[in-house]
Amino acid sequence: MGFFSEMIAREDVVFTDLDNGTAVLLNLETKYYFSLNETGCFLWKILDKPAGASEAELVTELTREFDVDPERAKADIADFVKELVSEGLIKKD
Repeated sequence: MGFFSEMIAREDVVFTDLDNGTAVLLNLETKYYFSLNETGCFLWKILDKPAGASEAELVTELTREFDVDPERAKADIADFVKELVSEGLIKKD
């Protein structure tokens, strides 16, 4: 069982790809910026789709793109999503 069924980027969050593998998120509600590294940027692009993504989809895509063990990917994604939720950047369906 995953940490949630589906996760989706909030509409009031603006994503800016910095073209160097990193990105910046701006929460329009709080006016706070957040920086993303290459992995975070990759995951955000998946979460920013209209349907969002499930934990399984994120793990599959992360292990496909990067040389990472599925269990490690799952743990890293859980930490990333927990932070995104705490900062109000994504919502769960």
